[in-house]
Amino acid sequence: MARNTVTGRGAHYGALRHLGVLVLCMVLVGCRGGASVAAGVQMSLEIVNLPATVGETTLQITLRDADGAPIDNAQLDIRGDMNEAGMLPVLRDASESINGVYRVPFEWTMTGDWFVIVTATLPDGITVEQQFDLTVN
Repeated sequence: MARNTVTGRGAHYGALRHLGVLVLCMVLVGCRGGASVAAGVQMSLEIVNLPATVGETTLQITLRDADGAPIDNAQLDIRGDMNEAGMLPVLRDASESINGVYRVPFEWTMTGDWFVIVTATLPDGITVEQQFDLTVN
């Protein structure tokens, strides 16, 4: 007789085995990148030329550690995007800073609601990411 369902004790152990694997995966993912250390990083974004209008500007991104000390020598990847279909994102990067302040040339290509995602790889290899929402006139 062919067996196409698992019942009884075998099903119970199989379910426990799958649950164990799931918990292990969650623990491993939670440990990667030092989430507790990254949570202390403070990131801010300012637009140098306000108000934000279509055209060239400079973004000023500041990184500080949990104690408020500047973080220099990080690698920043910046992605500016809109929810509009067919919109090409604006991509920039930066690695030079003074006292934790990174100045990045940037161009707003359209008016509307934008989001800027800054991904910072810190000198110790930890990566932090933050999204900033803003409106361009």
